[in-house]
Amino acid sequence: MLQKATFLIIAALVGAAFSYLNVPAGWLLGSLVTGIVSAFYIKKLFFSDSLFKVSLALIGGNIGFMVVPEQFLTYHMLIGPFLITLIVTIVGGILLGRFLLKYTGMHPNTAFFCCMPGGASEVIALSKEYGADQRLVAAFHTTRITLFVFIIPFIVGLSHPVVNSGLSSNGVSFTSGSTAIAALIVVVIVTLWLGARVRFPGSALFFAIVLGFSVHQWVIPTSEMPFFVTGLAQALMGAIIGMRFDRETFQEIKRVGGASALTLALYFLMSFGLAAIFFFLTPINYSTSLLSIVPAGAAEMASTATMLAIEPTMVATLQMLRVLALFLVLPFLIKWFAEKPKTNP
Repeated sequence: MLQKATFLIIAALVGAAFSYLNVPAGWLLGSLVTGIVSAFYIKKLFFSDSLFKVSLALIGGNIGFMVVPEQFLTYHMLIGPFLITLIVTIVGGILLGRFLLKYTGMHPNTAFFCCMPGGASEVIALSKEYGADQRLVAAFHTTRITLFVFIIPFIVGLSHPVVNSGLSSNGVSFTSGSTAIAALIVVVIVTLWLGARVRFPGSALFFAIVLGFSVHQWVIPTSEMPFFVTGLAQALMGAIIGMRFDRETFQEIKRVGGASALTLALYFLMSFGLAAIFFFLTPINYSTSLLSIVPAGAAEMASTATMLAIEPTMVATLQMLRVLALFLVLPFLIKWFAEKPKTNP
C-alpha cells in the first residue's frame, strides 16, 4: 500500500512538473511516462479496477461541471457524420484484423479481437470465450491505448496550449472551490454506487457527467472547480494506464513481429482519416474531431479535452456513443467474423 501511494504521489508530481513546463496535457502525459518507466525499470504495481473507476468518476464529474445545456442543441447535426465514421471505424477494425491474420501465424479469433476498435475491457473478456489468446489481445489493446493516449494529447495540445492551467486555482475563491470539491467527492461516491448496480461500457463516466451536471446546475450553480482537481484526476488515470504497459506487454507485441507495429501504424492513419471525415462533414474543428472520433478510450480523450478546454462535453458524448454502439454490435460482429470455439465431444 505504501509503495502504491508513493508511486501515485511521484506520478502526480511529475505530471505537475510537465504542466508547469507547458507540456500539452502535462498532468496526463507526465504520470503516463512515470507509470511506464516504473513498470519497465523499477517495479510493476497492480491497481484494482475500482481505482481506475474513481479516476473516471473524477474526470466525469469535472466535465459535468463544465456542461453548458445550450451545447446539446447543436448535436443533432452531428448524428449523420458520426454514424458514417462509426461504420468506417468498424469496417477498418475488421480489415486490420484480416491484415494481422494474413501476416502473422496467430489464431483468427485472436487477430479479430486484437483489432476491435473499442470497449477494450469487454473485448478482452470476450476473447477468452472464443479461444483467442487473451494475453496477446490484452497486450495489443494496452499498447494501442497507451500509444494513443501518449501521442494524441500531445499533437492536439500543440495547437491548443494551456499555460500552467493545471497548477492554478483559476481565480476560484476558497469557499467556492471547497464547495465544488466536496460536491465532486459526493458525485464520485454516488457514481461508484450506481456503477456497481447498473453496468454498461463507460457507465462510470456517464453517471459522473450526469451527476456533476445536475449538482452544478441545481445545487451549487455558483461554485467552480479548481483546475488542479482535473489535473490530479488526469494524473491518477495516466499513472494507472502507464503501469499497465510493462515488459510482458512489450514482449507479447514483439513476439508477433513487425506486423503488429504496422497494424498499430495503420490504426493511427485510420484514426486521423476518421477525424478528417468528421471534420469535413461538420462545422467542428479538426482537433475536436480527432478527440471525439479516435478509437483511443472515451475517458482518456474526454480527460484531454477537459484539460485543454476543447469541447469536453461533445468529446465525452461522442466517445461514449462510439463505445456503446460497438458494444451493441459486437455480438453480431463475433457471429459473422469470429470462428466458433470448438467444444469437446
